[in-house]
Amino acid sequence: MKKIIKRISSPEDLNSKWDSLADCYFQKKEFLTHIHKYNPCCQRYYELYCDGNLSAAVVAYTLKMNILTFANIPSSINVQIIGLPVSVAAPPVIGDSNEFEFLLSEIIRNESGIILGLNFISDHLKDKVVNLRTLPTIILNTLCDDFHSYEISLRHDYRRRLHRIEEKFTNVKSVTTDCSVFSNEHYSLYLQIMKRTKTKLETLNKDLFKYLPSNFSLTTYYSDDQMLCWHIVCKDANEMFFFFGGMNYTLRDKYQSYNNNLLGIVTEAFNDKYHKIDFGQTAEIAKTRFGGEMSERRMFMYHKNIVILKLLRLCRNLITYSKENNKHHVFKTEKNVSKLSAIQNY
Repeated sequence: MKKIIKRISSPEDLNSKWDSLADCYFQKKEFLTHIHKYNPCCQRYYELYCDGNLSAAVVAYTLKMNILTFANIPSSINVQIIGLPVSVAAPPVIGDSNEFEFLLSEIIRNESGIILGLNFISDHLKDKVVNLRTLPTIILNTLCDDFHSYEISLRHDYRRRLHRIEEKFTNVKSVTTDCSVFSNEHYSLYLQIMKRTKTKLETLNKDLFKYLPSNFSLTTYYSDDQMLCWHIVCKDANEMFFFFGGMNYTLRDKYQSYNNNLLGIVTEAFNDKYHKIDFGQTAEIAKTRFGGEMSERRMFMYHKNIVILKLLRLCRNLITYSKENNKHHVFKTEKNVSKLSAIQNY
């Protein structure tokens, strides 16, 4: 089989069959075009052709980052990242998984310096690179038909917790719009979060949010005229993604704003008949208390210089994400849920 790899510098020049290989919206040409324009970071796109047919592809970019971010040690250097150039958990490689090893091995052979592969579902290039754990993403699979059924399915302590959170937003107004209304005030609340985020890769610019495509929506919460928080979700097929949010930290605790922001996403998913929510890769404890489950993600590091590669292996405990989170038993057993549903429907 003849294999050829093409390196492309613009998503507009990608093969017309690119999207047919993608598993989710964040890997598709429309979104890649958006972030190429509003978050330029030397993106490049590799397409693998087997006997002339597009079989697999991957996205890479360059970023100055702190490679010891999980150890909270300053170490800012330029890194070649095999990943999507925005903070989402979708893998950067698409297509025939049988071709991933070949494609990735060719990329690390041609890229220079430290190479970081981000957000893979499983390990790759095991004998060549340093495979590590990265932040998991949190998935909530909602088997209930509506929000009321979701409440019934919660164990008593978590249902009571949900009601306490809701009470803090009793007089709060929510406004859902497209993202074109994204303002300087929205952006300032995003920056408040970024200043407190220890595991951030980058800070995105305001226009990236303001000009998001039509399948993104912005929900903003106000007490009188004061903005408390906001979130943006992306709707893709049968799944809703928490994209980004903003928070007025001076009022966060008074209004339980972070938890109400998450609760708003859960409510929106039920209202729009989405049965799967990807909550993203931070605040694991808060998100799992709503019933989310950890979905592990892997990363790898590589350098052609064997001495540097050995140093990366020696420092793996400083590079890897090592936090272990306890599982929260949020839901009752299926048997008890069925009994309660029967009582409610009687």
